[in-house]
Amino acid sequence: MRLIPAIFYFSSATEHDFQNQLNKSSMRLADASLYLVTLFLLSFIFMAWFNQQEPANSTITILRVVMVLLSIVLIIINKTLSSEYLHSRFFIYAVLFCFLFSYFFWVYVQRYGELKEGGPMLVAAAFIAIPMLHLGHKLVLWSIIGIALIFIELFSSTSIVWTLYFYFSMVIVLAIVQYQLDTLLRKQYKAELFETEKANTDQLTGMHNRHSFDRRCKALINKLAPSQYLGLAMIDVDYFKKYNDNYGHLEGDNVLIAVANRLKHCDADIVVRFGGEEFILVKTLQANELDWLSDLPKCFADDPIAHQYSPFNRITVSAGIAIDQYTTYRPSIKSLLATADVGVYKAKNAGRNISITDFVDPKQPEIE
Repeated sequence: MRLIPAIFYFSSATEHDFQNQLNKSSMRLADASLYLVTLFLLSFIFMAWFNQQEPANSTITILRVVMVLLSIVLIIINKTLSSEYLHSRFFIYAVLFCFLFSYFFWVYVQRYGELKEGGPMLVAAAFIAIPMLHLGHKLVLWSIIGIALIFIELFSSTSIVWTLYFYFSMVIVLAIVQYQLDTLLRKQYKAELFETEKANTDQLTGMHNRHSFDRRCKALINKLAPSQYLGLAMIDVDYFKKYNDNYGHLEGDNVLIAVANRLKHCDADIVVRFGGEEFILVKTLQANELDWLSDLPKCFADDPIAHQYSPFNRITVSAGIAIDQYTTYRPSIKSLLATADVGVYKAKNAGRNISITDFVDPKQPEIE
């Protein structure tokens, strides 16, 4: 039986992305919960001092002060660091908190000879308010407190059977709630991924569309190492308007699907339908790969698609290929597109069914 959604619901990569998004969305709530914990503990400290229940140097007071300091430290760390490992920081904090509270309960029992149900139950419930921790994390935390309570029952003169009963009953209920919450959050994220993918996908060809091009291309540029090249090919289906006008739009759509399927098998990191009969391929290149896609038109010579209104009697493509090297500046999408567009224009003027490769003129990068 699969008990922890964080382990089985997504692949490890998707779970990592989900956790990062959850961390970002939970940052303010996490800080708010730390402020509340700090205020709650401070109120106990001041009330104990005011009512003269606990001297300032008592173990119980010291433990409460340590918990307050621990919360303040995490608040400062969260203000300094990004949200990327927020869940890990909170888990470490919560584990330390559990050990401190376990010792607190032991000292409290030794001093007062009792431990009512409210304290452990409140600690167990408080962990639900930490949204970036999943069921697996919280089972560990609840187990630490539970083991401490069992230890108190076995090795102290005070019986806390009812405290144990209510604590574990509470944990069972909270675990069920947390399981449902973990599942619901992941279902929501899965639906968001589906909608995002749908918005970024060309419905006709199944390729990524122009909407997703900038984001994907920028990510590829950011991964470039110095001295690497980036190639961008702009591909246009030759005489496509004549094909549409004479064969009909349905057959024209079928041609676009066929062209897309062939381009998907090309050596490229990004394959995009840019609009109409235009496609774009992008790839990171090494110095020995600068003839990338120079033989692209040959891909359409094998198993040709008939087009009797073309001088070639088959579907052909013209391509403008722009190449830029990462030297002082990273390649610019705008410059690559402009150079590739000129290349397509040259290919059309040269009779179509060819690829023209040009290097981007070195210049200061334009702001994207």
